Amino acid sequence: MCLGGCALVALGVLCILYPGSTLLSLSWLFGLFFFLGGCTQMAAWAATRGFMPLSGLSFFSALLQIILGCVMLFHPAPVMAALPFLFAFWLLFEGINLAIGSADFRRVGFRKWWIQCCFGILAACFGVYCLCNPGTSIETIAWLVGLGIIVDGIGYWVKVALVNKVEKRFVKLHDRLKEVEDITWEEV
Repeated sequence: MCLGGCALVALGVLCILYPGSTLLSLSWLFGLFFFLGGCTQMAAWAATRGFMPLSGLSFFSALLQIILGCVMLFHPAPVMAALPFLFAFWLLFEGINLAIGSADFRRVGFRKWWIQCCFGILAACFGVYCLCNPGTSIETIAWLVGLGIIVDGIGYWVKVALVNKVEKRFVKLHDRLKEVEDITWEEV
């Protein structure tokens, strides 16, 4: 797990250092997800078409997912070009949603409703900024992916430390039980 953690931290750093490659990898990953999702939906359609006579739409949807997945796998450039804008729009709409949703918290009496409102406004403003500066979106996506992978790698190290700590406790408990077994009834 230590080596896995090191590899994940290194991968996260590479994602941050090479944002273009990170977007390319994400494009391939989305293509793979669409392709595999389409294949599983196609298998589900094949298994249920006999007793679901109106399942033609499922077949069509699965076929489109498989085709879209193949296009994304073999021609990732359009996906790479769209990802920064998709991220910016998502950030803009989620920010607006947070800001508007904070009014509900205010209405029910939460005192700190304004914190959510501020974060929503900040997210929406950053979304607008990213729409105007797609390079910022690319770097932000790379940073988010990279930091997520780094945190996962650090999580592996924490897991190793916790396992070692638990193992030491078990060894101590085992040693104490061994001492109790060594005491004979005559000594008691």
